[in-house]
Amino acid sequence: QGTRDHPPAHAALRDRLLAAVVACFKRHGAAAIDTPVLELRETLMGKYGEDAKLIYELQDQGGELLALRYDL
Repeated sequence: QGTRDHPPAHAALRDRLLAAVVACFKRHGAAAIDTPVLELRETLMGKYGEDAKLIYELQDQGGELLALRYDL
């Protein structure tokens, strides 16, 4: 089934909504952080324990095991 594409009108609405949320958070002193979508597999396995079954695993071209974080 895959992921869903969002047409331009939906993307624009999402951007406006996100901008409103970010502005509200900033008014109340919040600061943004940027976390990676991909992590080393061993890092996520140790971090999530039993929830590791929710991690999508993949291997990069060099053979390193990576995983997509499911909580983003």
